[in-house]
Amino acid sequence: MALLVPSKRFQPVQRVTASREQRAARAFGSSRRVAREQKQKLEELKGFHREYQRQFEGTAGDGISVARMQEYRAFLGRLERAIREQERVVAGSLEACDVRRQEWQQRHMRTQVMDKVMDRLRATEQRMQESSEQKETDDHNQRRGGRRPPG
Repeated sequence: MALLVPSKRFQPVQRVTASREQRAARAFGSSRRVAREQKQKLEELKGFHREYQRQFEGTAGDGISVARMQEYRAFLGRLERAIREQERVVAGSLEACDVRRQEWQQRHMRTQVMDKVMDRLRATEQRMQESSEQKETDDHNQRRGGRRPPG
């Protein structure tokens, strides 16, 4: 049974390393998308709050009933709570995104290291192959050169 050359033995390790990096990259991309969506929701809530606040101030200036004013204030209070909650969600999604980024960077570094190891192994194997072929050529030429045609 022929022995595998080192680069062939490491190919499965290289594939696993690359696969893990790809999974980490997808997780990072997904977490970035979630963070972006959560920020967007926060901005929508803030915009809605600003608009509702303007309506309230405009209506209050024209004079409104106490019941209507209480409804406005209660609704604005609920919006403010929703904004605070969404700010927590955004902070959590940004933190998760940062964790996924770090995981991907670590996986990426491992992949780069493994690629360099494989490149070095292949280069060493290539040099050994070339050296072996040169030795065979030299031995062959030496044997041919050692024989003299009859004459």
